[in-house]
Amino acid sequence: MYLGFHYGRFESIGAVRPVPSGQSGVDEGKHATNEQSVTSLAHVVMSSEFDRYCPVGKRKFAPQKDREKGEMMMFTIPFQIAWQHEKAVGSKAKNLSFLMSRQLPVPDGFVITMEALLRTLDAGRLHLDDGLGLAEKLKKAEIPDEVKKEIKARFDRLGESFAAVAVRSSSAAEDMEGASFAGQYESYLNVTSFADLLAKIRLCWASMFTEQVLVYLDKMEIAVTDLSMGVVVQGLVYSDVSGVIFSANPITKNPHEVVINASYGLGEAIVSGMTTPDLYIVDKKSGELRKERGLKEVKIIAGTTGTQTVETAAEEQRRFCLTDSQVRELESVARKVEKIYGHSVDLEFGMQQGRIYLLQARPITTAVSEFQWSILLNEEDKKDPFWFHDETHLPGPKSPLFASFMIPAFVHGFNTAFGRLQIPVGETRIKLYLNHIYQSMQPYRGDMEECLVKHQEIVRPLFPVIKKRMMEAVERELMPVYDRLDQDRLTELSLAEARAKVEELFRFYQKAWEVHFDVVGPYGAVFKLLERLHEQLTGKKDRLFVQELLVGVMNKSLETDRELWKLAERAKQQPEVLAAFREESADRLADRLGESDSGQTFLSEVRRMLDTYGYRKKNTHEFLGETWIEDVSIPLSHIQTFLYTEYDFDREHARVVLERDQKYRSFLDGLPDCELKRQFMQVYEWALDAACVGDDHHFYIDAMISAKSRLFLLNVGNTLVKHGVMKENEDLFFLYYDELLQALEHPRDLRRLIAERKEEFTGNQNRDITPCFGKPSPELMENPQFAEILGSLRTAEEDDKSGRLTGFAVSQGTYTGKVKVIRSEEEFGKLEKGEILVCKTTTPTWTILFSKAAAVVTDAGGMLSHSGIIAREYRLPAVVGTRIATVRLKDGDKVTVDGTNGTVTIHD
Repeated sequence: MYLGFHYGRFESIGAVRPVPSGQSGVDEGKHATNEQSVTSLAHVVMSSEFDRYCPVGKRKFAPQKDREKGEMMMFTIPFQIAWQHEKAVGSKAKNLSFLMSRQLPVPDGFVITMEALLRTLDAGRLHLDDGLGLAEKLKKAEIPDEVKKEIKARFDRLGESFAAVAVRSSSAAEDMEGASFAGQYESYLNVTSFADLLAKIRLCWASMFTEQVLVYLDKMEIAVTDLSMGVVVQGLVYSDVSGVIFSANPITKNPHEVVINASYGLGEAIVSGMTTPDLYIVDKKSGELRKERGLKEVKIIAGTTGTQTVETAAEEQRRFCLTDSQVRELESVARKVEKIYGHSVDLEFGMQQGRIYLLQARPITTAVSEFQWSILLNEEDKKDPFWFHDETHLPGPKSPLFASFMIPAFVHGFNTAFGRLQIPVGETRIKLYLNHIYQSMQPYRGDMEECLVKHQEIVRPLFPVIKKRMMEAVERELMPVYDRLDQDRLTELSLAEARAKVEELFRFYQKAWEVHFDVVGPYGAVFKLLERLHEQLTGKKDRLFVQELLVGVMNKSLETDRELWKLAERAKQQPEVLAAFREESADRLADRLGESDSGQTFLSEVRRMLDTYGYRKKNTHEFLGETWIEDVSIPLSHIQTFLYTEYDFDREHARVVLERDQKYRSFLDGLPDCELKRQFMQVYEWALDAACVGDDHHFYIDAMISAKSRLFLLNVGNTLVKHGVMKENEDLFFLYYDELLQALEHPRDLRRLIAERKEEFTGNQNRDITPCFGKPSPELMENPQFAEILGSLRTAEEDDKSGRLTGFAVSQGTYTGKVKVIRSEEEFGKLEKGEILVCKTTTPTWTILFSKAAAVVTDAGGMLSHSGIIAREYRLPAVVGTRIATVRLKDGDKVTVDGTNGTVTIHD
């Protein structure tokens, strides 16, 4: 298979002047780097670091002293030091020079600087901003004598080693993020005379100002006057074989594969599509080599002047143009260059008499790093039988940075904690696909009975202390780090400080999610035991009844609502405050309250409440979106809701507790006195004490770590804004973790990359997401916990249009009324008292709606989901896990919600 890559002008600089057998084609001494010129580069590993060494912001340069001859050179720079002067020479030249400085096999040459172009423009009374006419004028421009003299001296010296040269344009814009100048600039091969060289220099200059390039620059918002432009003059290598090496697979994005296209002669035949090259793919990990023979129909060779195209001999077409050992050598070179640059690279090479020459190097701007590959759902991952979008636990789109923290932390926490607790689940992974989280869960392959016995031995001693154990872990493992994050978000950070603290946060995320699963494991186990004992006592399975025996336990969501309700009650007693709430929208409330003494006092009370309860946000599992700490209008809108509903929190909560106790006593009264009853009563005490853990672990871990991390990371964003990396501090959320670390170590302008990521995120935010890939195995489908996580696999298209939706019954009762579909917190105000809340899922910030809703229906969720827990607390009929409620139902539809049997009936 020929991948059909188009690299723009290939600029192959084929083989050096023939030399006697046994001698190198290029004098090694000419490739050795002057020790003084690379001393300061000993620690450089990434291309972005070039900016730290290359002069910027100046168009003219002090004359450079030729290191070989001691001459003062103003218009040319030798390859050995050109990497230090990108502003004068452009990206192609910088990259070639840099590789030469790292002892890699680059044919020698020199660069005609930006100053030479400017001097020529001045002499002809031309200007960079002359627009479309400049290209034609440059083709005929007279190059000043002092410029020609310096170029000729360099050219003559290069001619001592090379019979001909290649001439190529070099612009700093070529390697910019998001820019692709493939085919936009020119290259000329087999230039042998000085007159021809001058002609080709003019053509290279002209190629930088063609209509095609100027239109492209305008589209990319790049000013011509901001570009550095040089012309590369490099010794020509008469290649027996040429090609391109990608240090990461450019089609699959796999960073673990090196891809090589190669054919006979000079490389232009590949780029132009005139020939079908051989394809080689090397697996970096296993060393496996896969190859496909191309037709190699023609090859381009150097003629007396210029080049000529000839048919490839039949014998050459039948065989691979590279031996396996040569492929391995090229792969090794690619990996070496990739390591130097710190990211994937695209290399052009030529080989003569078995010797490799690197002719060009550039970053693969669309490449996926090894870290990104590890968290993105790719074709290799899809070989797993089944991946599903987990809307219950991780709904909504995820930014690159949040996914970078969350995915490794979730996988580590889940597998480590559940492994330690001997919970019989197979390996579980989550990955990012189109900015949404997908999960793969493998069936447990061990001895289930033996594992369950071990699990019970571990968790049974924890049942009496589940809540206490959680709070101890929170105080010991989490709060000290949260306190440091609070301090660090208010402290101006240097780049080095910010990088170290980001790395520390990344490690903390993994520890926090290990605590998360270590807490929820025993929490889930005590409920399962209680349900099993109930089934043994009654002879029937009734999870909903058991869960309703556990309502009324104060948790952090209910505490937050109670504090908001109390503030609403206080507002009723203050006329100016009450008037503000009745007359202003939530986004204007803070300003209005600030106009009176009573309003200011009230705002102070709200902010004191937020010190405890304000570390939450609309989308819990995401860094994007303001916290309550940042946007006081969010809690103020909730207070406003309580004012409108006349809801009495204390009275309603007391009623829930009373009904729970009555139901429990009635249940016990109906049981005979026996050991099983006494076991049930003991486990019930433990479960009731632990009932708050389902919500509180979310408060202390899921919500708080996202909120506090966001506030700290915004301060890191401030540091990057100061160094010109991005426009706004929130922009860092559109970088992956490894990119953020690189930006903090070697800052460079990432605004174009961030703009592209934002556009991609917005597009994925609004698209219909595939619910799953593949089909679950029978073992998974038989697992009741998995079925609850997944809900139904039906989609709106697969539904039989029967007029009834089915899901999980999580809160008893029935209610018939009108639907209101709420898709985000911005739509909270749409819900009227007595309407049926229909949404994808809920998080603690949605709790306020339960005081207005008459019933609840969700796409995702299960018995222990937030939607189910809070619906039972508010005694609302609820059906969750329908998968398609938000698709099938529209505002105003009349339905009957049956929270006892798990159905939603749609009425005409």
